[in-house]
Amino acid sequence: DLSKLFLISMNARYDGASNLGNNHRWGFFPGISVGWNVHKENFWNFLPDGLVEIKLRGSYGVNGNISGLGDYQAQGQYSAGLVYGGSAAIQNTILANQELKWEQSKTLNIGTDIRLFDNRINVLFDSYRRVTDNLLTNMFLPESTGFLSTLTNLGSLENRGIELELTARVMPSTKDLQWDISLNASRVKNKILRLPDNGTENNRIGGVYVWDPSRGDYAWLGGLQEGGRLGDVFAYKQLGIYSTDKDAANGPIDMLVPGTIKTKYGGDVNWQDIDNNGKIDERDRELVGNTYPTWTGGFTNSIGYRDINLSVRMDYTTGHTIYNYARALTTGQFAGSIGLSQDVLRSWQKQGDITDVPRFYLDDSSIQNNIFRGNSVNYEKADYLAIREVTLSYNLPKYLIQKLNISNFSLNLTANNLYYFTRFTGQNPEFGGRDAGRYPIPKNFIFGARVSF
Repeated sequence: DLSKLFLISMNARYDGASNLGNNHRWGFFPGISVGWNVHKENFWNFLPDGLVEIKLRGSYGVNGNISGLGDYQAQGQYSAGLVYGGSAAIQNTILANQELKWEQSKTLNIGTDIRLFDNRINVLFDSYRRVTDNLLTNMFLPESTGFLSTLTNLGSLENRGIELELTARVMPSTKDLQWDISLNASRVKNKILRLPDNGTENNRIGGVYVWDPSRGDYAWLGGLQEGGRLGDVFAYKQLGIYSTDKDAANGPIDMLVPGTIKTKYGGDVNWQDIDNNGKIDERDRELVGNTYPTWTGGFTNSIGYRDINLSVRMDYTTGHTIYNYARALTTGQFAGSIGLSQDVLRSWQKQGDITDVPRFYLDDSSIQNNIFRGNSVNYEKADYLAIREVTLSYNLPKYLIQKLNISNFSLNLTANNLYYFTRFTGQNPEFGGRDAGRYPIPKNFIFGARVSF
């Protein structure tokens, strides 16, 4: 029976949006998926039924997106009720762009489903490539235009990834003791494929001009550029803290120290001179991480014995970097900020001190820039494993339920966000980027009872 061997599904949408440009309001979004139940082929009969079942599948589809698009984004917008030079004024607040079109994501997915031992073990694996064209995003404009930015279709982005999911019933369903486990993991890499032509190498937008050891020359790295990735972070690398004034005098000349006198002292940071030219300047920054994670996933264990069940769910993220600005702020006292970090207790205090925290200045941002300029120490790897949820439940035995003349009675205790295993020193390691003092995710304890009559 071919209908059991092969599966195919097709669909298509033709959508229109009046808030797009006049010539780009309609978009066509098709999709197709196919599957092959390999275990139903005749050549699979040499194995016992239910021992191994395999389905191969693939799909390709196009999705459209206009999220974040205002009602009059393409047509432009004016705001009345303003005053300019003492007279009533109308201001052009949104720059018109009649070329706005649908953002389109084209996804090719290839995967397999494997079931073993009468569904005791299930494995799902997917590999995908998603190319998003005509990305809807804000492009910054020169201040001379009178606008900070404008919404536009800015190039193409590729995401490649793999996803794995495993579930297993460790103990047979006939046993009093039950144990189910599941885990999932996903990895993704992004790559910028295309940007608007702007006359620069790789049509770069932003970035930093630094020494690139792989080329043996200076180059523009980071920012947005064709062939690059999103989220790369560059900073000055702290090698250590000068122990004495003599050590500081023998170090590279720090051109980033404010003022004309570039003298360094004991307790100041010893920065890495990446290009070995005897000077520390803006070209001595290096890659210290990326704001986007490499791997994400989770684990779930559920163990039950008769009327008692314990479920533990954990999740993890690796590969992302967070700039702990709150720590830098309180350690460096930028502009005389209030509050002190406990790291100050380990700061350099006298000639000969060996430590990893520079001397304390009232305002590091305007004196030596030991921390303010972007110290690698405060760009922290934020890998974590979280105990996300623990639930203990108890169902009243049937003989007691019958005596109470009810159909069901259960109690449960749930705890959420119990603990993070992480080296990140801030309050919340879950999101890469800049941490200017994020609130920690609160712990919750919930007690519940359910009675059915």
